[in-house]
Amino acid sequence: MSLPIVLLKNEEKWDCHQCGFCCRGSLIPLSKIDAKQLQKQKWEEQPEYRGRMLVGDRGAESGFRLAHRSDGCCIFLNEDGLCRIHSKFGIAAKPTICQTFPLQLIAHENQAVLTLRRACPSAAADLGGSTSSQLSFIKQLVRDSRLTAESAAPPLLKASEKRDWKTVRSVLDSVGTLLQDGRYPPVRRLVHALQFANLLQTAKTSGLSDAQIVELVQTLAELAPEESKPFFDDRQPPKSYSKILFRLAAVNFARLHPETRHKSNWAARFQLMKTAWKVFRGTGQTPRIDKLFPVANMDDLEKPLGVLRPEIYVPLARFIETNSASFMYAISDRQGWSVVDSIRGLALRFPVALWMLRWLAHDRDPTVHDMLNIICALDRSQGYEPLCGLNHRSRLSMLAANGELERLVVWYAR
Repeated sequence: MSLPIVLLKNEEKWDCHQCGFCCRGSLIPLSKIDAKQLQKQKWEEQPEYRGRMLVGDRGAESGFRLAHRSDGCCIFLNEDGLCRIHSKFGIAAKPTICQTFPLQLIAHENQAVLTLRRACPSAAADLGGSTSSQLSFIKQLVRDSRLTAESAAPPLLKASEKRDWKTVRSVLDSVGTLLQDGRYPPVRRLVHALQFANLLQTAKTSGLSDAQIVELVQTLAELAPEESKPFFDDRQPPKSYSKILFRLAAVNFARLHPETRHKSNWAARFQLMKTAWKVFRGTGQTPRIDKLFPVANMDDLEKPLGVLRPEIYVPLARFIETNSASFMYAISDRQGWSVVDSIRGLALRFPVALWMLRWLAHDRDPTVHDMLNIICALDRSQGYEPLCGLNHRSRLSMLAANGELERLVVWYAR
């Protein structure tokens, strides 16, 4: 039986503005229904598609996906930036994800939350009508078995420690309260959440009952703001090893910028190795990423941003708030991650965003457009193995040691 579908209390907005970003560099998995529907459309009979592969293998995952052109764009994206399937057969003929993106259902234990993926620039900007206008459409897709809204297993509380949904929800709700506390700027909220995660990680919870953990969580949430004060009273730069780990993660996010175009060939792989080496060294000039990020001195990316227009920060704050309110950061494509891991992963995206902003606009004033594209890159990391796999989780654990992750958040917020 499907779960009831609800919206976030803090209204989200979106309309499709036909930018085509979702058709470039994105993997579109096909359900059995999608694959049969595509087969019935007989695209192989069209002259421009004869002899071309329309469906690709998803590799280690089961099933298939829409094929890409050599430039990374969807095989069905036309010259006008529109979908050929949509143009010829209508929106209902498109694969399910293409019909619904950036709408996403996040299944909890007794409800599914309808929220927005902010990999879409319009969603990142809250530009358009309320998601409430999409509710009946999504419910119909669930009834037609095109989408599922079934109860999901709760994430681990921390490494190897399972708890029921009621207990895990109390933790996620407390994190949400910290991350949506309007009394503090986002940088402080994130450090509060990190301190909460650290306190939870070190607490001996394995012998506690669920009721005792719920009580403990309330205490930790009250302690977190006080425990965070030293990071702001004495702002120390992160250690050298932390900056290396940070930059290696940040450059992976930068490669997900919606305007990048990656080619799969040996020249591109060699360029990627050069980029990784330059980022590891952290000296001299920055590498070029698809001619999008300008050449700058690495030292420039460590300098304070100064006072920016408040509206530049709004998309980043909204990204953090909606992720925490929907639990998306802890549930979607985070297989094997604990709540503690997920808090750290969400927090790291904040300094990454501000590091990318320094790079994109190092020789000019940053703009809201810059930040919207950065938010798209942060969101596109969902399901991207280099940023949701075991290696990244291990990196976060190393950064969390001795308060280094908090220092990164505070350092790049300058």
